[in-house]
Amino acid sequence: MKIRKIIDKQIHEIEFLKIAQLEKKLINNISNRDILIFDSNIVKNTLIKKLLKKFPKRCIVIKGHERIKNIQNYSSLIEKIIKLGVQRKTIIYSFGGGTLGDLSGFLASTILRGVEHVMIPTSLLAMVDSSIGGKTGINSKFGKNLIGTFYLPKKVFICSDFLKSLPKREIACGYAEIIKYSLIHSKQLHKLLIKGSKSDMNKIIKLSINSKFKYISDFREKLKSKNSRAILNFGHTIGHAIENSNFYKGNLKHGEAISLGMILELKISSLLNYYPKSINSLIEILKKYNLPINYSKYLNKKTIPSLIKKIAFDKKVINEDVNIVLIGKNGGFVKKILIRDLKSILNQIK
Repeated sequence: MKIRKIIDKQIHEIEFLKIAQLEKKLINNISNRDILIFDSNIVKNTLIKKLLKKFPKRCIVIKGHERIKNIQNYSSLIEKIIKLGVQRKTIIYSFGGGTLGDLSGFLASTILRGVEHVMIPTSLLAMVDSSIGGKTGINSKFGKNLIGTFYLPKKVFICSDFLKSLPKREIACGYAEIIKYSLIHSKQLHKLLIKGSKSDMNKIIKLSINSKFKYISDFREKLKSKNSRAILNFGHTIGHAIENSNFYKGNLKHGEAISLGMILELKISSLLNYYPKSINSLIEILKKYNLPINYSKYLNKKTIPSLIKKIAFDKKVINEDVNIVLIGKNGGFVKKILIRDLKSILNQIK
């Protein structure tokens, strides 16, 4: 099955494949001029072993982690790729989670002023979020994803068979983004998650992708649009600040930081009288999918000044305001809040 979406007059194509179909497509299409970038976590996969064996001189293996997304690593990798030899017809194939996809997309967008990128996301989070929409990037010491481009992959091949060997913690991180979609847009997805049925994972992934597609008809965030890309940032303003303050240590993964960010941003929605319901339903669904709910280590009187400094460098800050996504009775919307007022609001959260 294929899903297509036009973004800024470009076709964004996602194709769902079984592992045997994916193997046939890759073996038949990858050439000796292409570059293959693999997450070291998946090198024991049978398909990946075959590709490593067939194209040994064109493969790069790195350990996917938020810490690989830095300017030094980008510089080292792009020089390595150039040394291997690239042409304008070179395609970069990336196999891994969101961090590897972000970095590979940025490499593809900047080498020779842009070569084609084919993504094979192997984590749930990458399948439902980071492989969709064309954002690429690396981190600055001042904040997450502050260096990057908008660059659509040529294709995204989604094979849920990769999830069979994914650790439970990584599955949970993917569900953080799925839960986000269920809050900002998809009632059908919300019902599926509440029911907790063992639905076809492909159905959950497709519903999540279609939810994201609702907000990405163009690259930039048109804040006044009810379908603004900015609404996808629910949970991410505070979540990214928590993640960055934690120096991207393995004890707190991206999806886990977003889980805490969603709780806090929903509490802000409630404090400002936009969210009329109890936040307990969010707490329960996060617990159901093994996501953290205790933010006391990251949000307290001592840490709030540091979080505010991180938020001040966020891409969503304009002058002295931060555009934060809140939840109202009709779903997600963008709210402009003075940074100093946000500090005061955070101090009210218990």
